[in-house]
Formats: sequence, C-alpha cells, structure tokens
Amino acid sequence: MAFRHPTAGKQFVKGSIEGGEAASVAALRELAEESGIIIVSGLCDLGQAPIGAAVWHFFAIKIDSLPDQWAHQTHDDFNHVFAFFWHPLAEDLNGDWHPRYQEALDFIRRSVPQ
Repeated sequence: MAFRHPTAGKQFVKGSIEGGEAASVAALRELAEESGIIIVSGLCDLGQAPIGAAVWHFFAIKIDSLPDQWAHQTHDDFNHVFAFFWHPLAEDLNGDWHPRYQEALDFIRRSVPQ
C-alpha cells in the first residue's frame, strides 16, 4: 500500500514513534492517521532495518477488502488528501519516490513471507 503526498511525492505509510510508545502501536496509529484504516490487531512484525540515517520498523497486515485506489484527508498533516494505491511488490520504484523508499521496499521483499 502506498500513497501520493500532494507535496512530497509517493510514499509508504510511515511515521515516528512517540515517547513511551511501542513500535507496533505507532504503526497502527500512523496507519489510521495517514490512511483512515483502523486496525486493532493482526500485525506481523517484519523486523527493523537502517534506512538512511534512521532505523525503520516494518510491519505487515492482511486487509481483505480495500479498493484499488482511494483518498484520505488527514487531520494532522495540514488536512492534505493522500491518494492511495497498491504498488506491486516485484516492481522497483521510479523517480517519483525518494530513494529511501527503494531501500524500504528491498527490505520488505526480503522479509514478507512468500
């Protein structure tokens, strides 16, 4: 799952861990904030990896019924509208993405159960 940010190009859902928050809780919170999808359980911890200058935590979740594309208006990011879509796991990222997302995608490819 990916989205086009109106001012920052294509991205995967991501964010910061707040003080005292577990990485899994942060993942669920960021998913809700950025996409509007509220999940309370079912995360699969894929591990963590250095991406750029930071360590990113990766999680997967199975969601049964989402459209091919949808939009979500954020409440905490200047009310931007994020345009969501599915990016094929096997397909590399193009110039619309920051290079750190290719690093993230490479990690996800190695970590997602086949």
